[in-house]
Amino acid sequence: MDGTISLLGTLYGSIFVLLLGACIGSFLNVVIFRWPRDLSIRKPSRSFCPACRVPIAGYDNIPVLSFLLLRGRCRHCQAVISLQYPWVELATGLVFLMIYDGFFVARQRIGIGEFSTDWPMLIAHGVLGAGLVVLAVMDLEAYLVDIRVTGIVSLVGILGHAMWTPVSSIGQQGWIRPGPEQAGIIWAAAIGLGIGAWLFLRSVRGGATEVEAPVEEAEEGELFTGPPATLSRWRWVWLLLPIALVVVYLATMVKQGPQVPTVNAAPPTLLGRDALVASRPAMTPGTIRILWGTAILFVSLALVASQPHPEEDSNIVDAIESEAPSARRNALWELKFLTPAIVLSLAVPILFTFVPGIRAGFDRGLHVCVIGQWQPLLGLTTGLAGWIIGGAIGWIARIGFTLLFGKEALGMGDVHILAAAGAVAGWPVAFIGFFLAAPLALLAIVIIRLRRQSRALPYGPWLGLAFLIVVMLQDQILLYLNLRWMFG
Repeated sequence: MDGTISLLGTLYGSIFVLLLGACIGSFLNVVIFRWPRDLSIRKPSRSFCPACRVPIAGYDNIPVLSFLLLRGRCRHCQAVISLQYPWVELATGLVFLMIYDGFFVARQRIGIGEFSTDWPMLIAHGVLGAGLVVLAVMDLEAYLVDIRVTGIVSLVGILGHAMWTPVSSIGQQGWIRPGPEQAGIIWAAAIGLGIGAWLFLRSVRGGATEVEAPVEEAEEGELFTGPPATLSRWRWVWLLLPIALVVVYLATMVKQGPQVPTVNAAPPTLLGRDALVASRPAMTPGTIRILWGTAILFVSLALVASQPHPEEDSNIVDAIESEAPSARRNALWELKFLTPAIVLSLAVPILFTFVPGIRAGFDRGLHVCVIGQWQPLLGLTTGLAGWIIGGAIGWIARIGFTLLFGKEALGMGDVHILAAAGAVAGWPVAFIGFFLAAPLALLAIVIIRLRRQSRALPYGPWLGLAFLIVVMLQDQILLYLNLRWMFG
């Protein structure tokens, strides 16, 4: 009986999460279309056809299904609807399903597994997944990372962690959280960033900073141009095939049902690494299923990335070349902006060494319980640590490689993506995902070359895919690499 209830609960929960993700994906299509074109997502309140601009009725706006019923054409003007719309809806549904699977069905993450206590993390990671979908499509379309998206994701992540401090998430068998020394450094860095931002605003008001020329207004027809109707010859194959793969993923997930945690989280120490190596988990069905889901997303991203965008490609290459002479100067200016954060961060260990009472006070403050198990300062510091360290990883790479090669090495938008991912999923996810994204991007380039399509390749989509993988498989990765002792 318990097994039947468990299977039914998995079935209903999985279907609900999949449909919710698809509905949110429909809204994400609005964001993807309107924000890069400086259009409000509130007015008009209803979606409209980019070709005839007629508002779309509710019965024609059902995720994926309406595209199939309309046979991929607008009801009013018969214009071809881009596959991008159902793809985004389906991809968002799959991302939501994979996060729900990884946390509560396959149970891949240490410290997460009970919906009654861990729902804030499900919501925060759902927002992260939705944000990564938006950013991936925008970046592939126009090499654009909208920091409004990363800002929302970061805020939700930090607030979500501030609300989430159950006992099951604390300790070496729980979420990776900062100790008092790390917490002091994080708050010092946050104060330093605030000082740097204040100095920057002062320089802008004083006219000391160069301001980019305003973007030219688009022509009326250009403004409402939708995504291209690509792959028209195979459009039904490229839609029905991923639908079938998602259904198979869902069926496999429900058939296997909830699993017990597969990661042995015995407190790892440097002295106990032999025991840690012996406790490496086997490749479980849940792990295989999640890797299969990410493979579906990878192929979809590679296919979209392989579509020619000659004008956007030329613009981004020209922009990089035109900014090259000032790249090192800009990198040094960014380093100057970060100087207060760096100085204050380095001062904290010295302060803790000579004034032990401050360290003890920090430790007590982190673990103050307000109501029940709720330790808001510990949770807030956890989210802030992910945001600060995630952004620092990208910023260090950006400044260092720009100074080394004399060209912008990493877009500032990618730094914001790293910070947002860290705020939600923790800084180890940002750290590992940063290095995992490179081989994913290289593999995508191989696929693009095989299709004989040539274009510049944005890094953001592969960062997003890498984060999605590490979000659910972080603990397995750390155990396989003997690294959890270092992060924990």
